[in-house]
Amino acid sequence: MTALEPQYMTILKKVLKERFVPFLPPLLDTKKPAADQAAKQLSRAFSAFALHKLLDLTPQIAAAAVVDDFQDKGIDAIYYDAKSESLYLLQTKLKESEQFKQEDALPFCEGVRFLLKQDFAAFNANVQNRQIEIEGALDACSRIQLLVPFTGDGVSKTASDALQALLDDEDLDEERLVKLVHFYAAADITRDLLAEQAYKPVHADITLHKHEKIETPRITYYGVARLADLVALHQSHGKALYERNIRYFLGSSKSDVNKAIKATLHDKPEDFFYLNNGVTAVCDLIDPKASKNGVKKFKVRGLSIINGAQTVASAAEFVRQHPGKSIDDARVMLTLIKAPAEGQFGKQVTKARNHQNPVQTANFASMDETQERLRQEAAHLGYDYHYRPEIAVGAGVKAITLDEALRALALLQNDPRYPVWLKSEVARLANPDSSEYQALFVAQLTGAVLINVVLCYRAIRALVLDNEQKAPAKGLERLVYRHGTHVITAVLMKRLRNRIGAAAAIEASIIPALISLALDQLRQEAFDLAKERLTFAGPLAYFRHQGNATSFLVDLMEKHYALAADPAIAPLRNIHNAADAYPRKRLIDFLASRAPQL
Repeated sequence: MTALEPQYMTILKKVLKERFVPFLPPLLDTKKPAADQAAKQLSRAFSAFALHKLLDLTPQIAAAAVVDDFQDKGIDAIYYDAKSESLYLLQTKLKESEQFKQEDALPFCEGVRFLLKQDFAAFNANVQNRQIEIEGALDACSRIQLLVPFTGDGVSKTASDALQALLDDEDLDEERLVKLVHFYAAADITRDLLAEQAYKPVHADITLHKHEKIETPRITYYGVARLADLVALHQSHGKALYERNIRYFLGSSKSDVNKAIKATLHDKPEDFFYLNNGVTAVCDLIDPKASKNGVKKFKVRGLSIINGAQTVASAAEFVRQHPGKSIDDARVMLTLIKAPAEGQFGKQVTKARNHQNPVQTANFASMDETQERLRQEAAHLGYDYHYRPEIAVGAGVKAITLDEALRALALLQNDPRYPVWLKSEVARLANPDSSEYQALFVAQLTGAVLINVVLCYRAIRALVLDNEQKAPAKGLERLVYRHGTHVITAVLMKRLRNRIGAAAAIEASIIPALISLALDQLRQEAFDLAKERLTFAGPLAYFRHQGNATSFLVDLMEKHYALAADPAIAPLRNIHNAADAYPRKRLIDFLASRAPQL
């Protein structure tokens, strides 16, 4: 069992502070230092968070159940669910790495014993003020459940033994006490935090005319559907309807196909069926219902349109733009496949059906589950990550695109081939099947790191562009900044690794001041080096050549990181191993590891 990862601890504390702390009972001891009180409030709020997630309570009701304070006898929250006749007693531990230990369990066990004996004198005012309510719950309940939410890396054996001794204590004479403690651990917290930002599953009623069924290898129904019915689903569920599609609606102005869809709906909706390729959807469950006059109804769960998003969304846009125009005569072929969209088969169908359309390879990154996790994590931190192509990508610092993420992550790598690929072969980085893409979007990549690397990339690029525009119009300097920008950015990005790797998002407004002096020095060093090197090739050709770019990057790193006198560099310069993952690997890795952090 592992502890809650730092990025999720950051998200959790943000949720606790914003959503639960305002509704907590007032602290009984307000003489503690402000920092101690703030930490205590987060710890108390964690109890409310656990109740909220485990019992589906509102934040207000969950917070009202908290009794935790500086004298709480080990019980942090008490909640009675009258519907299930269950009394829940909680002790929580909001620590970044510590196990739930015996020293945590023993006070909890003592508090449970006092409570079961209805000895309220030992408790703080939060419990005593609820004495009548708690006595009533103890009298009415049919089961008493102990809950232990914690963020550390497990439960110690001594703590488990202490809890089990309580549950096995016959002297308590309490048969309603559930003989198994419910632990709410890091994996559960992570799952529930991400679920908050996930699209809700689409459950819908579907009607097919002239339907047919295929039994094997996958249960599949296909038939004719009313386009208006699919438009209604779009209006009700929005992006959730296309969660597993490779792209969202691109807009009728962006596509001739989408323009043609709208033209047909306007002029001859009855011909729509003959002019359209149809819509394909996968579902977790297809439940057949009544059939009458050749019309079959189905109840579907977990519906996701994997091909035909442009058809349905264009029609929805048409309906919105022409409220008086009927599309009741428009029909479309609809295929329903019973297959989990996140499963391998669902992905194969998505990829195969969309390969028949004019889509970019990068669009298939939407099938990478890492991308959806990153979107969910970024959303918790206040950022919108758009990894699917779509018409409406929000402007401003809070919106991040897949293309930005690819470029920023590429320039954070040690591999010197990425700056050249960005200049001449960027498509290879966007292919989710390529090793280059997979090296960027590793499982360990967090939403916070994604945000931070893009913000740093933006700030560096903006300053380099400013320098380019201020340089003489027809001089070498301007061309070096223009064509060597990826190399320059890669050198400076390595000086920001500590900040990029933080568990929280950087404040974007501080980055320009943070990097301006270093970048001013770096761009001058790059220009000076270019004047020595670019004697027989122009900047464009030079920086598109892998050998030239690698050599330039190595020398610029050595100069900018002030490592010329380091005795380790000379031997490393003489190592050229064809078996290395990338050119000059040992030398570049060494230089990058010595990059002074800003």
